[in-house]
Amino acid sequence: MRAVGILGCYGAVGRSAVRRLREAGIGPLRLGGRDLSRVGELAERDGPGGPGGGAGRDASGRGPADEALAVDIADAASLAAFCDGCRLVLNCAGPSCVILDTAARAALAAGAHYVDVAGDAAAFDGVSRAARDNPGLVALLSAGMMPGLSALLPRHLAAGFDRPERLRAYTGGLDLFTPAAALDYVASLSGGYATPLAAWRGHQVIPRALRPGMGVRVPHFPGRVDTYPYLAAETERLARELGLAEVEWASVFDGDLTAAALGRLQDMDAEEAAAELVRVSRLEAFGRSPYFQLVFEMSGESGGAAVTRTLLARAADGYELTAAVAAAAVEAVEAGRVPPGPGEAADVLDPGRVFAALLDDPRVTRLEIVEGAAHAAPVEEGVL
Repeated sequence: MRAVGILGCYGAVGRSAVRRLREAGIGPLRLGGRDLSRVGELAERDGPGGPGGGAGRDASGRGPADEALAVDIADAASLAAFCDGCRLVLNCAGPSCVILDTAARAALAAGAHYVDVAGDAAAFDGVSRAARDNPGLVALLSAGMMPGLSALLPRHLAAGFDRPERLRAYTGGLDLFTPAAALDYVASLSGGYATPLAAWRGHQVIPRALRPGMGVRVPHFPGRVDTYPYLAAETERLARELGLAEVEWASVFDGDLTAAALGRLQDMDAEEAAAELVRVSRLEAFGRSPYFQLVFEMSGESGGAAVTRTLLARAADGYELTAAVAAAAVEAVEAGRVPPGPGEAADVLDPGRVFAALLDDPRVTRLEIVEGAAHAAPVEEGVL
């Protein structure tokens, strides 16, 4: 059987995705990364029979069940060799602002379906062209937490309304930046990913409608936190498709250092800014338990009455949530539930199935829909 390849297998997302795919019985797996010793360690130590979940042995006990390959995404020959013989390639490597459509083109050219935990609008045109050149294959982007789960969960929540009208969202917590994630975050600040401080009101984008909150109370987050409002391109599209009249969305930082660092990034180059985010996120989390949480409060009409419901999702970090969506996306492609061609996870995956998968995931520590608004202490006018 042709393999399911995983690029960036030993990173924060990749390792978690490998574990989930093994648990789901999806394989054989071909694990790839630049450091072959780390790839081999993951294949042996955490394979299907060893200390981390199995010995990495096949049924006969003769050798690793998972294939370990060194691969450099920046090297076309290396990447092509990795993709050759795969039926599907899951890209968990980063930063996505550097990789863009490189891995997708190699996977599709090798005759493999492609799933990417990132890969937003900047990569979509190149992926679309590659998909047209290789018909019959899936090229699924944004199969992670943000973008991805950040639209899938509101869509699932909206299914319980006859007419959803308003959405208020808070995403964040006490999370550790990896170097790749930090580079992608820095790129998003100026790459058209989102409009800072904007809100969706009256079915349109209202620039600078909101402002950051410092030391405010936010529903379902402990203590006082800092917030930074923005309107992502994914959220704007979600608002249009659901017919929402109002959307307010904010990142939440449980601690002062990260929010303060964001104000300094404009004076740094990308590498320096990313390193600063990694540094302060580790200082922020020192002696504390990291967590990442998404809170969606939706109001509208259901059964002829005005209704408000709140969906809460929480895990130890955002990488676990990203890996959960990636595994659900791979399973959907394997089951033939994703149509061929390019697409984004939030537009293609079934929100109800993803919600159910998260409910069954022991690493998602909280997932529920509660009746009523998310309550928090009042804040001054203009602060989300």
